[in-house]
Amino acid sequence: MAQEYIALKENNNDGIIALSKSAFQTIAKIVIEEDENLKLAETSTPFKYPLVCKIANDQLILTMDVKVKYSVNVNDVCSKLQGKIFENIEHMTGFQPDQIDIRVSGFMF
Repeated sequence: MAQEYIALKENNNDGIIALSKSAFQTIAKIVIEEDENLKLAETSTPFKYPLVCKIANDQLILTMDVKVKYSVNVNDVCSKLQGKIFENIEHMTGFQPDQIDIRVSGFMF
């Protein structure tokens, strides 16, 4: 069965802090929504979400399908997005994502 959370390794006697996949998905979604050159791609099936978070062996893997504004450089926008998502997740949770995959599924005109 897939792991649904990541336990942070904090040195305290109060207990274990664990973050669910939805926390990481929400952070990534907010970063995408703040960028005017990107938006999450629409899906044709109702139960498929364009932003997927997987946790395997305490490794965080994010995969997202996005649409990019037509007039911008795709490599630059995607590279900046990866950096922003990495920084925001690290800043808000103290955990570093292991892999951030961005798939461009189309363009916005």
